[in-house]
Amino acid sequence: MKACVIHNTLNSVGGGERVCLTIIEALKRLGYHVSLITVEPTNWRRVKKIVGDITKPDKEIYLLPFRLRSFGIYMRLATALRLLKERDHYNITINTHGDVLPVSSDIIYMHYPTFALVKENPVNVKYTKSLFWRLYFIPYEKIQSFLAKKMRWKILLTNSEYSKETIKRYIGADAQILYPPVNIDEFLKISDNKNRIDQVVSCGRFSPEKNYEIVLKIAQHLPDRNFVIIGASSGKISTAYYRKLKKIIKREKIGNVIMLKNLPRREQLRIYSFSKVFLHTMVGEHFGIAVVEGMAAGLIPVVHKSGGPWLDITNRGKYGYGYETIEEGVEMIEKALREYEKFQKEVIKRARMFSKERFIQMFIRILEKL
Repeated sequence: MKACVIHNTLNSVGGGERVCLTIIEALKRLGYHVSLITVEPTNWRRVKKIVGDITKPDKEIYLLPFRLRSFGIYMRLATALRLLKERDHYNITINTHGDVLPVSSDIIYMHYPTFALVKENPVNVKYTKSLFWRLYFIPYEKIQSFLAKKMRWKILLTNSEYSKETIKRYIGADAQILYPPVNIDEFLKISDNKNRIDQVVSCGRFSPEKNYEIVLKIAQHLPDRNFVIIGASSGKISTAYYRKLKKIIKREKIGNVIMLKNLPRREQLRIYSFSKVFLHTMVGEHFGIAVVEGMAAGLIPVVHKSGGPWLDITNRGKYGYGYETIEEGVEMIEKALREYEKFQKEVIKRARMFSKERFIQMFIRILEKL
């Protein structure tokens, strides 16, 4: 049996890329010969460095032999050209980057309707930052909106209740929730470490939508607490954002915040092992894999009251704390530190619900329906 997985690029190494890699692993377990269609060649060494152990596809088919720095969202549509050529050679096709293509797939994992970004949650979305970016995005927004109403699929998956509601609102389709896979095993191994300090960790790409400025503001209110921001950085936008944060730290003389870029996983785990709180600052995060990783490591989550981290992961505060303002964030971090021993075990138990193995088992059941 042959399967084709379509994903624009794995080099950004975010949550969507982990979904793609785990689906490849699930297919390989079932005995499929797996081909991966991408826009650009995958830097497998970098992906493995960030993600850890991975299962590679049997074949990688890319449109360009180099990384394209511009027109990234439009190149997602270009994957349809190769899919159209290859589709008849496969028993099943799976689109994991989630944008609707002009060529149908058997399964689409739609993380969030891209064309709804500027309507639902324009905070720090680059396509609203200037007239240039707005004009750049409008054609793509129109194309996706049109295709979403015309295209058909056998199974439509999404990553959270938050995304499911948005898909229903803009596309009129009922998506099935399949929580993204989180490789929690290595985090669970350090969860029982007792030698922890009152340290707060944030983790994710260095990208403007992550709102790490909130970490800096909260840290100013809690000068006796340590704050660490761990983030992946690649490309001009993330580099510029990292430098912006550095300037703020220097200008405001914030001495209790450390930023660590492209940190190896073993170093990330070491920092998690002696920290107590995971602070998540993105507004309207579609799911939040980093939050689950922190919970599995024994950190109490403090998240913005929006998106998947609030609705799905912490179950509206049942397994963590939520905030909306800086003052409330400060209060919730102090509360999480005080009540750390009380809630740690429940938080770890909750994290197990989002394990990579659970994702694979659920995905295999979905495949069986086809």
